[in-house]
Amino acid sequence: MQAVALDPPALDGGLPLLGHLTNFFRDPVGLLREGYNKCGQIFSFRMGGRRMVVLLGPDNNRFVFQETDKLLSIRESMPFFRKMFAPDFYSFAEMEEYLRQRAVIMPRFKAAAMKQYVPVMAEETMALLHRLGDSGEFDLIPTLGPVVMDIAAHSFMGRDFKQKLGHEFFDLFRDFSGGMEFVLPLWLPTKKMRRSQAAKRKLHRILGDWIAQRRANPVEPADFFQDMIATTYPDGTPIPDDKIINMILLLVWAGHETTAGQVSWALIDILQNAEYRETLRAEIRTILGSASGADMSWEQAIAMQKMDLSLRETERLHPVAFTMIRKAAADFERDGYQVKKGDWVLLAPSVSHRMAEVFDDPDGYNPERFNTESGEAKVESNSLIGFGGGMHRCAGVNFARMEMKVLLAILLQRYDMELIDEPRPIAGAGTYWPAQPCRVRYRRRKVEEAAPADVAALAAAAGCPAHAGHAS
Repeated sequence: MQAVALDPPALDGGLPLLGHLTNFFRDPVGLLREGYNKCGQIFSFRMGGRRMVVLLGPDNNRFVFQETDKLLSIRESMPFFRKMFAPDFYSFAEMEEYLRQRAVIMPRFKAAAMKQYVPVMAEETMALLHRLGDSGEFDLIPTLGPVVMDIAAHSFMGRDFKQKLGHEFFDLFRDFSGGMEFVLPLWLPTKKMRRSQAAKRKLHRILGDWIAQRRANPVEPADFFQDMIATTYPDGTPIPDDKIINMILLLVWAGHETTAGQVSWALIDILQNAEYRETLRAEIRTILGSASGADMSWEQAIAMQKMDLSLRETERLHPVAFTMIRKAAADFERDGYQVKKGDWVLLAPSVSHRMAEVFDDPDGYNPERFNTESGEAKVESNSLIGFGGGMHRCAGVNFARMEMKVLLAILLQRYDMELIDEPRPIAGAGTYWPAQPCRVRYRRRKVEEAAPADVAALAAAAGCPAHAGHAS
């Protein structure tokens, strides 16, 4: 006799009608960890009239990524995305159209393209050092967030665009990002929704004008933006301007929402772990010598493998995308539990990344757990999902990691730093950034004279794909 699938165990508590809505928006990670501790790797809770089914751990992560666009819908899971961008855009377009658009974006993050971004990242980081001076204090998000935006604007739209708009671009994107609404109906004219739509209209005007200007006066050699407006779909069909604008907005928006928070948490982790901080400085000294980092190359950044390990550990401990959501497009069973069509399915990197059955000492900081050369690394596939996975994995993950490497390496080389405030995540269900203030006190440090290493050999040892034609 075939066993009847059961409903996933339900988290107790909650309020009539509202369920766990209030608790989720007060402390979502706390609620999800409570569910895991009480119910295990699969459980449910209610948010208003919605049943949320939470799937945790590498096997469930893999299942969700494999079944996205099949049993699970990404298009129905985040309706705000359609309002911020367009109903037929990228992950939320029909599959054939999504693949056409993806084929345009993905080549921009291959090795050949990535090489041109590293000098931009170094230039904008050196501009930050110039603003900081020799000593003082800075608050992480208000300082590093605009640098992330400067790097994106400079990389994707060109230096002249970035110089023309300055931090107005950052402010517009903060308003634009306010359109991420998970609870209230999108037709409600809330203050943040009005500001998001106003920012969207202004950004479209600005980028539309920039397209027209670049078509009239193209730059040579072509940068990212020039190349984008000249690109066609794989079948040769011209890409409409509104699609080009949305592609640019998506790259900048996604990078801003994740990278600003992730690089801030990475610096926090480094400053709180003195021993590994010195490991990183030794690596930086070996690779850069006493050079300032202003001329850092792609090969040098690739060779910083200890820095890469530290970024992966921060992604594990502090995933800015602390949940990922899909909507069940059909009934299905998972490990003996029934998920019904219309249920909302949540992955929770914030919980899965700290499961003792997946990671030793799950709350401890140990970048070497990802060091495959040590022979001790036991990293299971789909155990680290801070940038998503499967077909919809973040297209700009290599760009983001490279950007963080460059920014952190130069800061660590040039400054002694210490935290002033106790770091804590922003309360609520918004972007999981460090709460303000989270200030750093800094003083310029003396860099001993040293020649850089043979970077070509180091990069080759690190698996640099300089001759392979693909990103690391």
